[in-house]
Amino acid sequence: MAMAKQQRPAEEDWRLFKECGNEDARGRLAERYLPLVRYVIDRIAYKLPAFIERDDLISEGILGLIDALDKFDMSRLNKFETYAIVRIRGAVLDSLRQMDWVPRTLRQKSRDIETAFNEVERELGRPATDEEVSQKLGISTDELNETLGDIAGSVVFSFEELLQMSDDDKPLPFIARVKNETAADPSDTTVKKEVKKILTKAVEKLPENEKIVVGLYYVESMTLKQIGEAMGVTESRVCQIHTKAMLRMKSALMERDREIFFD
Repeated sequence: MAMAKQQRPAEEDWRLFKECGNEDARGRLAERYLPLVRYVIDRIAYKLPAFIERDDLISEGILGLIDALDKFDMSRLNKFETYAIVRIRGAVLDSLRQMDWVPRTLRQKSRDIETAFNEVERELGRPATDEEVSQKLGISTDELNETLGDIAGSVVFSFEELLQMSDDDKPLPFIARVKNETAADPSDTTVKKEVKKILTKAVEKLPENEKIVVGLYYVESMTLKQIGEAMGVTESRVCQIHTKAMLRMKSALMERDREIFFD
């Protein structure tokens, strides 16, 4: 019986690639980290229109992975997976942005719901309920939940886009202003800590069911279907809950952005 081929240690391939420019080692590393591409796409590109080919996004993600392999600096002792996810996400987001895939009517619906959540929560000083937001919009809760499902993909895209770093490693507007505020130590580590602090505070203020979904999705890496099974609700209901959480977290980032901008 033939023995299974033993995988070469990653450390050896990194040395061969970075020190010797070995293309075979580069290829093996790309294959090893390929699952990161699917991981990123699963979290950005769900609920997208049928005309967007998943294979096209995978191709863009692979280009982002290769870019990460080529630019990764081993001397910084950073974890490659963390660095690669940023690069892959950037490549996929850039591809989606160029497609301009979100219809104008959907953008308007998303803005209307986001504004309604913000206004109600400012008035009440607490998270708004579905009933309160529906009343603000002059629609039923069923219509609100149906619309939340419709805008899920665009909300996730806009949230991810808000946190994106540009291709040339210069931060985009929101991150740029956070970086400027931390001018005493404008390192990526400091900026990430500040953004994490903002998001942590936002998560703490979420209603309990949204907090659970965010934790299971982003910390435990469960799919929406798995979360639905764990919570005893449908996948579409989890999608609606997740969308509301994204709207509230995006609002928290934008509020912090306005504070920095007007300081």
